[in-house]
Amino acid sequence: MSDNKTNNVDQIRDLIFGSQIKAIDEKFEQVDTRIKDIHQDLLSVLQESQQKVQKETERTLEVLEKKIDNLWATSQKEKAQLKELLENAEESLQDRLLLQKDEFDTKLRITKENIGDEHQKIAASLQSTREELNQILQEGLSALSKEKLSKESMAQILMGAALNIQGRDITSILSEDNEPEKQ
Repeated sequence: MSDNKTNNVDQIRDLIFGSQIKAIDEKFEQVDTRIKDIHQDLLSVLQESQQKVQKETERTLEVLEKKIDNLWATSQKEKAQLKELLENAEESLQDRLLLQKDEFDTKLRITKENIGDEHQKIAASLQSTREELNQILQEGLSALSKEKLSKESMAQILMGAALNIQGRDITSILSEDNEPEKQ
């Protein structure tokens, strides 16, 4: 009986609340369908947004990679240009140093030659002066041997030799001695 009573209660309830329960069930189904539709719409919007973000991220990454590649290429070009400039500057500096060294060597060689020429001239002049002095001394000695010289004559001979060495003559010295003293 208890099953019977339960059936009866269900039937009574169906009679009293049947139409309302069906209306509520329909509304629950509509709400459930609407929730499922909203859920589906949200999922599709979320997936679209995710795809858009992913595509935008990929495009941004591609752009960044291109920029990085361009920067890398530019830096490599600049590095090569700087290296070339340094090499050119170094070559130019070495060329200038070689030219200056050659110029210095040439000037040094010319100076040495000039010094050598001057040395030869001085040596020749010295030799000539020695020969003149020897000749004067020989003449003086031969004159001494022929006759006896006074101290005064000997002094004149030696004075003449000294003046010849200096490149002066006796008349210029005598004219200097005869000039009045300036006070």
